[in-house]
Amino acid sequence: MDDEYCFTMSSLSRRLDAAWHQAVIKNQIINEFEAAWADPSGSWAKGDRIAYGVKYIEEQFVYYARNLSQSVDIKGATAQKYVHSSSTQTKYLCRLNSYRALRPGAIKRSQQHQTDIPADASRCRFYCQDRTHPLSLLRRSPLLSVPLKHYIWNAYYNVAPLETTGHFLWIPTQRSDAAQNDAARGGIKPENNTLPHRPQQLTPAIVEDAVQLFSQLSGQLSSQLFGQLSTSVLSFNALQAGASVNHIHFQSIYSHQPLPIAIARTTEYNGYQLSANYPAQSAIFSPTQPLDTLLLYIEKLQKAYIPFNLAMLSEKIFVTARTKNNISLPNFSGEGYATLEICGAILVTDRAAFEAVTAALVERALHETTLPARKIIDALCYGEQR
Repeated sequence: MDDEYCFTMSSLSRRLDAAWHQAVIKNQIINEFEAAWADPSGSWAKGDRIAYGVKYIEEQFVYYARNLSQSVDIKGATAQKYVHSSSTQTKYLCRLNSYRALRPGAIKRSQQHQTDIPADASRCRFYCQDRTHPLSLLRRSPLLSVPLKHYIWNAYYNVAPLETTGHFLWIPTQRSDAAQNDAARGGIKPENNTLPHRPQQLTPAIVEDAVQLFSQLSGQLSSQLFGQLSTSVLSFNALQAGASVNHIHFQSIYSHQPLPIAIARTTEYNGYQLSANYPAQSAIFSPTQPLDTLLLYIEKLQKAYIPFNLAMLSEKIFVTARTKNNISLPNFSGEGYATLEICGAILVTDRAAFEAVTAALVERALHETTLPARKIIDALCYGEQR
């Protein structure tokens, strides 16, 4: 595989990319689970055993799904298009991926707020304390383990990848100082080789590590196999803002197109940099500057119980406050908006929804699911920034 790639990316991204490709080739990005609902088109019945993931077929990485109970392949659809807004001069990316409807726990969300997710470890959907569950992280070998300032972070594959080129869960495990102490005593102690359950909430240590991780991931991948330039995106979905698991984790993908949020104009407001001509107004921070202002902004949001999305891309950190209406507009995605949607990359899982997407519909959803950063600054932060 090495001969097929020309890398101009960081060492960490290069290692992560290589680990993903080897895992796909070895059929390790395939998971089996029981269908929780019946497919209206008849491809599976409730309770059928489903295999779903990414395979290497005819020198390509492709989505794969099979109904094991009925011994038939499940044929999904993928497509993409751009929709252009003349009012904001923004070009939004809309992608169809019907395979995502297969993922464990996939449901159609209502126009009300996202359902609360229990915080107790026994109900964690990463099954971090239950090695017997087929989808437990404890059954997946980490693609990489990265020691950062505060924690050792494991990279796991996502069981329902957004990209065939790689979709990763980044999870802090043991504290870095504990690992160093164990190493000094002659190795990692068995009781530390676990996944402690921490809620999906940011702390200064987690944020500092995440920014360090992003700086190590940052780089570009020029792939002859995929024929396009890719950059790393590291993201966090808070509870009520697209998170589907209440266990601390970030996600990363390779973005093959410039995301609209990253190329929108910016403006200054009371010492903060904000997006200017984008319907989801974010506060923008630099990963190369001291993190005090970013940490304060996140602290204020969490203390006020305001959900938010955080995206690190294009050498910037975008924090977007959310309403608690993780809405599904009629004839639209039905799955709510998480970080990538906030960034202007819309994912839908059925053809009718894909055909119905317009720029006006996207911008309406962005307006209705976000709170302008100006309002957050006025209400919570003015006078306390650097």
